[in-house]
Amino acid sequence: MQIDIMSFTRRGIELSAKIRDKILGEQEDYEVCLYTKYGKYQNLTGEERNTWNKQEQYAAGCKNPVYVKESIYDWMRACFEQNRNRKKTAVIWIGACGIAVRAMAPSLRDKLTDIPVLVVDEAGQFVIPVLSGHYGGANELAGLLAKRIGATPVITTATDVNHAFAVDVFAKENGLWIQNKEKIAEVSSKILDGKKIAIMTDGRVEGKIPESVCIYDRTGCGKTDVVISARYPVKNIPESQIADSLWLIPRIIILGMGCKRGKSCGEIEQFVLEILEQEQISIQAVTALATIDLKKEELGFIEFANKYGLDFLTYPKEVLKEVPGTFSGSAFVTQTVGVDNVCERAALAACRKEESQGRLLCKKKAKDGITLAVAGREWSVRFDET
Repeated sequence: MQIDIMSFTRRGIELSAKIRDKILGEQEDYEVCLYTKYGKYQNLTGEERNTWNKQEQYAAGCKNPVYVKESIYDWMRACFEQNRNRKKTAVIWIGACGIAVRAMAPSLRDKLTDIPVLVVDEAGQFVIPVLSGHYGGANELAGLLAKRIGATPVITTATDVNHAFAVDVFAKENGLWIQNKEKIAEVSSKILDGKKIAIMTDGRVEGKIPESVCIYDRTGCGKTDVVISARYPVKNIPESQIADSLWLIPRIIILGMGCKRGKSCGEIEQFVLEILEQEQISIQAVTALATIDLKKEELGFIEFANKYGLDFLTYPKEVLKEVPGTFSGSAFVTQTVGVDNVCERAALAACRKEESQGRLLCKKKAKDGITLAVAGREWSVRFDET
């Protein structure tokens, strides 16, 4: 995650440097960048900034703060867009809450794509997550930051202050896509009213189940509040049972594919979406596209994987041959690439992890020079035992 820290005064710059050093000193998976609107800093030459920063005892090797010439609205908008373009970003705002709120207001969209924004007072006494506390991780980051700089985290989300199960935090921790975010409030409200929620899942359940949660499989399930499944809608479940449920989708689906050279991203996308709809599998459940290594530079595959944020996995024929199972073999394919089937074998090869094998959910389909098989990894959800 990239953390962008904005300050407005000399004291704010000093605190931003302290925050950076504390985070980078113990948390290597963060990239921290300093920005400032402090007017006097703008007028310093590069050499003067280096001298000033040395006086402030900045960490060795760290870059100087960048003076921001554009408006705070444009700067904040760029942070939001960076996050939406898959560069995970958080903002720490050293200054007044009101200014931070005004700066981010034009960029707000929804809780699943908005960035985590934290406000810290110049004295470093309080850390306040003001946006994306749960799904974006602002609450978690606030707790970490407060501990590192000796501040007090100010947490205001209802499930946290009531020590209640938070379904959006659960979704984030388990890598689940939230299909209909508007249902989160309904589920949380029910829990805060002291009622139990019913969760139906296709996967294994691990950890200690909260007292406010009842778990069902699809055979013994009544009216559900939350459905966890790659199927959307879930097959063989009455509509009345799941109509008003919050849908959480695990990213467990592998697309095994082959194609004639030169197939476009659009052709591939149309075929994939058509088959997924037939199989009632959400595109949000797809995590990877797998194929033979001879297709590692196939532009259509690369563009499709990039468009949907998928891992693009390729395997040599020797690996594909070793995948166990019964496949839709072809003598022509064997003669061409050296293995009897690419799409089914590649899909299952991408599922293999330790002793887990995965399984084919849809055998080979072919259309206009493109082949597709769909496999699902074994999966589970885990409840936090703390």
